[in-house]
Amino acid sequence: MRNRERMKGKRGDIRGDGGRSRSASRLPWLFGLLGLFWVAVSPTAPLVPEPRLSLSEEERLYLERLGPIRVCPDPDWEPFEALDEQGNFTGIAIDLLDLIAGRLGIEFRYVVARDWDEAVALSRAGEVLILPFLNRTAARDEWLLFTEPLLVDPSVFITREEHPFIPDATRLTDRSIVLPTGTSVEEHVRRDFPNLSILGVPTEKDVFQAVSSRRADLTLRSLTVAAYTIRKEGLFNLKIAGQAPEPYVNRLRMGVLKSEPRLRDILDRAIATITPGERDRIVNRHVNVTIVKPMDYGFILRIAGGLAALIALSFYWNLRLKNTNAALRESERSKSVLIANLPGVAYRCRHDRAWTMEFISEGCLELTGYASEDLRLNKALSYNDLIVPEDRERIWRIWEQARSQGRAAQLEYRIITADGQEKWVFERGVFVNREGDGQVLAIEGLIIDITARKRAEEELYRISTQDELTGIQNRRSIMRRLDTLIEEQAREHDDFSVALIDLDFFKKINDTHGHLAGDFILSEFAAILVANFRPYDLVGRYGGEEFMVVTPHSDGGQAERMLSRLRAIIHNHVFDFNGVALRITFSAGVASSRDLGAGVTVANLIDRADQRLYLAKEQGRDRIVGQGPAFATGGA
Repeated sequence: MRNRERMKGKRGDIRGDGGRSRSASRLPWLFGLLGLFWVAVSPTAPLVPEPRLSLSEEERLYLERLGPIRVCPDPDWEPFEALDEQGNFTGIAIDLLDLIAGRLGIEFRYVVARDWDEAVALSRAGEVLILPFLNRTAARDEWLLFTEPLLVDPSVFITREEHPFIPDATRLTDRSIVLPTGTSVEEHVRRDFPNLSILGVPTEKDVFQAVSSRRADLTLRSLTVAAYTIRKEGLFNLKIAGQAPEPYVNRLRMGVLKSEPRLRDILDRAIATITPGERDRIVNRHVNVTIVKPMDYGFILRIAGGLAALIALSFYWNLRLKNTNAALRESERSKSVLIANLPGVAYRCRHDRAWTMEFISEGCLELTGYASEDLRLNKALSYNDLIVPEDRERIWRIWEQARSQGRAAQLEYRIITADGQEKWVFERGVFVNREGDGQVLAIEGLIIDITARKRAEEELYRISTQDELTGIQNRRSIMRRLDTLIEEQAREHDDFSVALIDLDFFKKINDTHGHLAGDFILSEFAAILVANFRPYDLVGRYGGEEFMVVTPHSDGGQAERMLSRLRAIIHNHVFDFNGVALRITFSAGVASSRDLGAGVTVANLIDRADQRLYLAKEQGRDRIVGQGPAFATGGA
């Protein structure tokens, strides 16, 4: 994460082949999805820039006046930005800027800084117009304007392979997280995850080594940087254990000096032309660290002549084939390790209503209770058969919307496992389209189990909305609903009523029979209250022995009649507490939104009901006071 997330310290001399190779794996789509771009040695076609953007004469003159645009990348942030051995900038950001320069017909002139801090200082001083690859922050907004993202790169939790999946890092206990020192992500982690102890290390390499060697339990890193470092250092005992929350997603943009808003707008137009395929090829190019160096047969050719050239050529191709096969075997081994440790399943399916699986990883058994073979090509059942019927049409609509907008889809829904359990899953996937006509060939993605997270959310929602003693809505929940009804009443003129109910002489029950008896009365009364109002009425505990009832689509008179029926039921009801017969009465005040007319608020509506409740108590309790004395009901 570049807030400021970057690789500190010098990198090793091992680098990729500049993106001229791609894996011949059977499942390249899986690692494209995960961002772990292991590639081998077969040639890849270079990026072909689109024709230049059509600029107005005014825009062209403006760019000409700017001249070569001074840009200051980070000299040490692989694989995004770095200086190579020849002193040239290379990396994902530089390739993306090359596309933009070609489409605008401009030149970027790169300024070399000692480190990132100096690059920021040069930008603040106005000596460079652009910082090419960074997240937007409030501090940077002081002197920079930001383009649309050049690259969106999620952050992930990395652990050792035996560590369980992390649905919510705030629930971890006795865990340590390792981070590079001096980065803003450390500050964010301290704020968001105070349950984790933080270990600081100098470099990105040290971060992953600390997790691998058990000096720390986990780390939180950019997915692309994680893929690059794990692959480069051969740390295959590490795995992705969960995705970080949305605020940790890296949206890497170009930062342009505030004095040049027109330049930012022109750059945004060029960024909009960069296709997902172009971004994927650029990322693949730089995350690859496989070294394939063809032998230099120049000397042999000069000595041996034509015949030696043929021999050398034959030897070269044999060696290339041998290296390719070795690289493929290593690539397959790495992928097998990763697939085996996925917290869910990776899949490739057809775009049909059955979601016919062409491939689904071995995690299928743990997730669904069915073996991968059962779902492959619908051998025993289709994946659609697992989806809860109520969710199927919604899922289809989400995928169709994603297809029409040319983007990835992500969704949450329920499945039924082989043993009849209901699980919540999170799915993210992309359409694979045929070059040329754009026809959908397949969908490729990842599905993980989020049942634990959903249950935690449901329990949190229950706690936040439900009164613990009575099980009915609590005060906070019913007040939120009142705010909504006020808005609806102002818009649709649909009246509603509020009743405040107070149990008479309740303190005497507590003093005479104890607080357990009081709790019993409150629970029993709440159940009777719910049973005698309409299903869509809101019944809640307002506090202590006070209750609130909100009756939508009604005036005060209708609410008073329902309370009168309840009053008669309570008069005839005996509360049996451990063999002791107890009786209660209640007083109530009713107010209607119609009483207060235009400009009614929650506060003055409750105040009116409270005044009438007070009047009911003054008049002797055991009565309901509504819109004036004519609506008051006396005791039995």
